[in-house]
Amino acid sequence: MVTARMGLGALVVAALACWVVLLGGCGGESAETQAESKTLPPYPSALSAQSSPSQVAEVLIQALDEGDDQVLLGLVAVKHDIEAIDSIYSRHGREHETAPADAAALTASGWKTSYAWYQSGATYVTEETIDGDTAVVWARGLNPTTGRARELTISMVREDGVWKVAAGLQAREL
Repeated sequence: MVTARMGLGALVVAALACWVVLLGGCGGESAETQAESKTLPPYPSALSAQSSPSQVAEVLIQALDEGDDQVLLGLVAVKHDIEAIDSIYSRHGREHETAPADAAALTASGWKTSYAWYQSGATYVTEETIDGDTAVVWARGLNPTTGRARELTISMVREDGVWKVAAGLQAREL
């Protein structure tokens, strides 16, 4: 069950990488100049190394409900996501160095897009599984249009001693 869900996450990361490729050749500042001017916000102060994946998911959901981009960016598993993006480039014979701020922005944007299919304030954590330095948290919410229940799957990895959220929130109608 988790393996099939992880495949969809890889698809989202691939889509994000393709988006980066398409935008990479556009005019304006170079990617290096843009990356140097961007810094990532810190891990949310409400969380610590002792926080469980469910607690991290609750902070993520609250930030999505409130549109708090700074908290979202602080939750991104940047190292994990950069590795996934760079792996996609490598498979296609291209070299690319993804800036941490760019990876975080792409991931947070994807989360907001996925979460748009949830009624704000109605999503809650239902379950978590931890396997070493990876975890999956499931949450349940409501479709704002139909009122039907929806499941949200949140994949996490441990980075720098804390739980961080990987790209590709997975949503499905129940």
